[in-house]
Amino acid sequence: MSTESWEDLQSRALAIAQQVDAGEGETPPEADYHLSFADSAQLFAELTPARLALLEQLKTLGTASIQTLAEQLHADQGAIRADIVQLLAWELIAQASDGQLYIPWDEIEIQITLPLDRQPRDNRPRAQER
Repeated sequence: MSTESWEDLQSRALAIAQQVDAGEGETPPEADYHLSFADSAQLFAELTPARLALLEQLKTLGTASIQTLAEQLHADQGAIRADIVQLLAWELIAQASDGQLYIPWDEIEIQITLPLDRQPRDNRPRAQER
């Protein structure tokens, strides 16, 4: 997973496609699967601490049901189910034919690029005028 602009993603995808067309590779060079977000704010809004905890717990268990994950994480099954739906859509987890969930990856790597060309935000609290 990473953060990158739409333009950077398009450039990287084009470069990989050109390598494949030239017979220089069958798969992307650095990953089996790549999931990008526009920026770190979007990444962390979507990949919440609860979803990261779910991924970690599922990796530890190997396979599990939604009920088992909810019990292990002391969370509501409905909330776990909603997170599972999104993680399945992103293909960060998979579901076996028997309904058991698992992580189909050896590892998940998160890379965040902080662009240097943006103007810094002034997040200091401001005094209110009276």
